Amino acid sequence: MTKLRGRIASGAAQAGSVIALASLAAAAAGFVVPALLALFGTAGMGPQEISRAGRIWRAFRFTLAESFLSSLLATAVGLPAAFFAARRNFPGRRFLLSLSAVPLSVPPAIVALAFVLFYGRQGALNALLMGIFGLSEPPVTFLYTVYGLVFAQGLYNFPVVMRTVSRAWERLPVELEEAAALLGAGKPRIFLTVILPGLASPILSGAALVFLYCFFSFMIPLLFGGVGVTTLEVELYQSARNTLDFRTASLIAAAETAGALAILALYSKAQRSFGAGIVSRTAERKRRALKGPWERAAAAAFLGAIALFFVGPLLAVPLRSLATSASGARYGGALDLGLDAWKNLLGRSRFLPALGATLGTGLLSSAIASLAAVAFGYFAYGGPPKSGRGALTRLIPLLPLAVSPVMLGFGWTLLFSRGHWIFLAVAQASLSWPFAWATLQGSLERIPPSIRESSLLLSSGSRDAYVRVLLPLSSRGILSGAALAFAISVGDATLPLVLSVPRYENLAMLLFRLSGSYRFPEACACAVILAALAGSAFFLQDGDDNGH
Repeated sequence: MTKLRGRIASGAAQAGSVIALASLAAAAAGFVVPALLALFGTAGMGPQEISRAGRIWRAFRFTLAESFLSSLLATAVGLPAAFFAARRNFPGRRFLLSLSAVPLSVPPAIVALAFVLFYGRQGALNALLMGIFGLSEPPVTFLYTVYGLVFAQGLYNFPVVMRTVSRAWERLPVELEEAAALLGAGKPRIFLTVILPGLASPILSGAALVFLYCFFSFMIPLLFGGVGVTTLEVELYQSARNTLDFRTASLIAAAETAGALAILALYSKAQRSFGAGIVSRTAERKRRALKGPWERAAAAAFLGAIALFFVGPLLAVPLRSLATSASGARYGGALDLGLDAWKNLLGRSRFLPALGATLGTGLLSSAIASLAAVAFGYFAYGGPPKSGRGALTRLIPLLPLAVSPVMLGFGWTLLFSRGHWIFLAVAQASLSWPFAWATLQGSLERIPPSIRESSLLLSSGSRDAYVRVLLPLSSRGILSGAALAFAISVGDATLPLVLSVPRYENLAMLLFRLSGSYRFPEACACAVILAALAGSAFFLQDGDDNGH
């Protein structure tokens, strides 16, 4: 009986290994082949492409500029947030840290809708200001401009910088600051000469990551279409889907990838430097309470501004979902509450199919991404260290960050003229598995080296040790990665739009179309459901983070 159980367990482990390797192969092929096709499948520049090179160059410069300004704004807001989160204890600290879930758990389409409802010409902020000051014209009119695009993307992504920097700030050695104070340095000088250099790598790492997010942003620039100059993502979508100009699309994809690779190299360097420094640092420093009236006032002003300008737009979405049909058209005026929007949304013939498509694609994409991460984990941790393996394990998960969803979708359309929802799930998994790997890697890193060495000595081989010891100890990381991949999938409207799968519509696409037809209450109701699906999955995976 014992032998039978052993054979069953061994067979299950082998079958699981095959499935995991197949998932990793599918995720890799779903990324590499379409990316290469998008870059080189229609290589060559004819007269038309040369004539459009000027327009592409303008879009490239604009994309670089707005991404840089957005990352600069995110850093400017994220640094003080990181200070309060890492060094101070106050009643709103946990709420401030919880905002780090927003960039991943709240899809860009919801953020764009929230900013329209709050900052639009007929939005809540203009209605409030016009009521207070008796104005006849809305004073806030920046949203559909370059400034509005930078403001939306920078504010949306500031939690990325906050979380990255606060984790490092908590572990900065206090001895250097104390030594500088003993030598007579004041607090401003200590910050500039000790703290800021110590945080240079995480600041650069967070800013580079925000830059990549903004560089590949598609939904927000598409919805804020009044900026005058389009981004590379929008140009790529228009060339690949609207005009079917594949040569120009390949040229745009090449320009986009070249810019992303340069930023990715900077991010990788900062990440390595940050990771190496953390090893030698001590445990988290004790946070102290807010001290003095000036510090309390600064904290209150900062948190109040975050609550008003960042949380306010997000709260406008569920509130607007309760607008009645009578108040739905004047979304900046008085609000009559009711369930009309929910009844209209749930009564739509397309709602249940969209919900089913969202769940089905999300679950399949999540399964492929998490199994791919498990298979990659064996390559990274399944045996004794091998020469050059560390560099590869750092490089390979970063590669999908250099390819945009629009570019990947364009490559898929060159590969298959007719889309399918399974292709969509594989494409999503090929972009999300590095995030699933990051959570699994965190769990594997927390396993003491002595346990890893003992598992190799007491097991029949490296695969046996990985499957029977390391994976069970990292089960929370596996589930967390699967939840994160699911959250990314359900909020994705870009790949479904680009792939244009026949008779396919998920909730993110339904939200996009409802917003485009100015059915804002129904769009908000759809956004609440979508945010609940993505947010619950993200908070499940975030529970694995012991750092906060």
